[in-house]
Amino acid sequence: MTTKISVGRIVADFLVLLACAIPLLIFHEFVKPYKRGFYCDDESIRYPLLPSTVTRQMLIVVGILIPSALIIATEVFRTLAWEKKCSHLFKKYHMRNTQVHRLIVRLYIFIGYFFLGVCFNQLMVDIAKYTIGRQRPHFMEVCKPNVGYKNCGLNHTYITDFWCTTTDKKLIHESQLSFYSGHSSFSFYAAWYTSLYLQARLYRPLYSRLLLPVIQFSLFGGAAFVAYSRVSDYKHHWSDVLVGSAMGSAIGIIVALFVAEVFKRREIPSCVDEAPEGHNMNLMPLEKRPDPELGIQPAPTNTVVETKTVLVSHDMRGPSIYNSGGHPVEGQRIPPSHRLTSVV
Repeated sequence: MTTKISVGRIVADFLVLLACAIPLLIFHEFVKPYKRGFYCDDESIRYPLLPSTVTRQMLIVVGILIPSALIIATEVFRTLAWEKKCSHLFKKYHMRNTQVHRLIVRLYIFIGYFFLGVCFNQLMVDIAKYTIGRQRPHFMEVCKPNVGYKNCGLNHTYITDFWCTTTDKKLIHESQLSFYSGHSSFSFYAAWYTSLYLQARLYRPLYSRLLLPVIQFSLFGGAAFVAYSRVSDYKHHWSDVLVGSAMGSAIGIIVALFVAEVFKRREIPSCVDEAPEGHNMNLMPLEKRPDPELGIQPAPTNTVVETKTVLVSHDMRGPSIYNSGGHPVEGQRIPPSHRLTSVV
């Protein structure tokens, strides 16, 4: 079976990603966060300004490299190890007059969906940040407003008419983007998407049954570390981190299960020599093995013989056949040449 890859579709995919990235650029370059007031005696926004344990650049590099590396390693391992004996069952891909290996197609699909989810996640983060405009815990230190910074006393007054006395406009801008945590959201998105992908594509135990759970736990452990560091560095309130983690998890699950459909793209061929627990590969329906884009060619179907248990009773006329209810089947006798001498 041969599938032609459309160049137009590839171009359309990149245009969709670009269209998703444009609003992000607009938010960061042209949109100002909502100017929210503050209570003079609010201690939650009077923390010192500290450097980030996990910088934005570090998070982007690590958060993209690790999932991409795991996806590449998984697909290469599947292609060279598990599918070596049955490579002839899989589709052949051609783009114009050039044959494209199925490994390239798979990487394009799974990594492409990952980046699409990154755009979705960051867009949701920016919408919340710029429309809510919650101050970070170090807001007072960065802004030093002309009202309520030094002399506050016991005056529980909500102040809206103020301006910042400091000159670092970038820090002032960032100090009003606390809700919700983008670091936490991105970390948990990457952890969920990658973990679900690995669970679906590594359908057989690896060299150790503990290897896959350890990798998945490490992903969530790293995401949790990033989220906790945002609280200890006074970059976010705890509620910002909690909502960010929940939103990132939700987007990761939705993209993996319903957009990328990783479990529908498991591609379990009929010739694997080790089936998942509780499954017989030779009896697995063919429609449950392939997927629309990455499926395998139809394999020969197996004949399933339905057997029934009957009771045999002997009398003067020969053995009778009884149905499952214990009643003799009228006129059903076993010929002498087919009678059993023993029953096992």
